[in-house]
Amino acid sequence: MFERLFGVGERSTLIESAFEDISAMLAQSEKMLDIALAAMLDNEPLEADLDEMDNAVDTGEQMVRRSVLEHLSFSPKRELVQSLVLVSMVQDAERVGDFARGLGELVPLARSPRQGEFADRLRAMALRIKELFHLCDSGFREGDAEKSRRVMGAATELKVELIDYTRSVAESDLSADMAVVYSASARILRRIGAHLSNISSSVVQPYDRIRHGDEDA
Repeated sequence: MFERLFGVGERSTLIESAFEDISAMLAQSEKMLDIALAAMLDNEPLEADLDEMDNAVDTGEQMVRRSVLEHLSFSPKRELVQSLVLVSMVQDAERVGDFARGLGELVPLARSPRQGEFADRLRAMALRIKELFHLCDSGFREGDAEKSRRVMGAATELKVELIDYTRSVAESDLSADMAVVYSASARILRRIGAHLSNISSSVVQPYDRIRHGDEDA
């Protein structure tokens, strides 16, 4: 489907620029997630200003929208659907940055070090989420349907596991602050996985089914 939409190897300069900007947004968001996870699960101090880093992600979104608008103003009949897909993708990429920043905002709510069973389980799932960033990026940049389906499948599996994790937190005897921190962190990881899946769905789905399950599954 991706080749039909984007005509790999035949993109305009502005469309190619938009791809590069989305890729850069994902790379920045992954860095933010690394920093937030180190503070959340390894009890390290926040080593960077996540708000400032997220501003760079927001700027990337503006650049993509500007590139798409400029492209359509010059060639309104060329790559119209591709342009709509890029606008959809960049919205999801921007949300990944927002959620990575949000994870860092949870750290001050915890009154105790994050350790033990719940921290270990969350860390293991967070590492699997992190593995999806490169797969998602290379999938949409290369138009690789197999990689994109792997992202979508992994995100679905992790969603189920993170919901089960949240249920375990609710049934535990954790203090109120730690229960809030762990359950909210799990929800943030779910949302990051969902947005990476949404971006990947652009590679394998028709435009009207982006953000839905794989029609070929």
